[in-house]
Amino acid sequence: MHLFLSLLLLSEMTLLFALVFSSSKLRELITMMLDKIVEGKGGAISLPVLATLTVVFISMVYDAKGIWTEDVVLNAADEVLMVNLVLKATLMGFALYLALITYGFHKYIKGSRPWEAAEEKKSI
Repeated sequence: MHLFLSLLLLSEMTLLFALVFSSSKLRELITMMLDKIVEGKGGAISLPVLATLTVVFISMVYDAKGIWTEDVVLNAADEVLMVNLVLKATLMGFALYLALITYGFHKYIKGSRPWEAAEEKKSI
């Protein structure tokens, strides 16, 4: 699971860097790809996946809080389990945060192109 979450974070960071620092052609290609994902069946699939990741994230944080209590001294096995849960929760939290930033940045780019809306209005 660590590898999957790490690859997910790497791909989301690459997508964000490409949206921010790339040329206009690559940015248009990525924006068009994100438009197709949002408009098609991808939106119906991505929302339950996002909700599931959020529930799993909350569950991991709750489990980590259950292991670490103030009055109990942790043994080595509990510490390893705690570190593993905290690492997974951190990676999943960053993945959710980057997905939210990607969505917001995509909406900003899509909304900051008024000339396309004017072209569509003229063709109608």
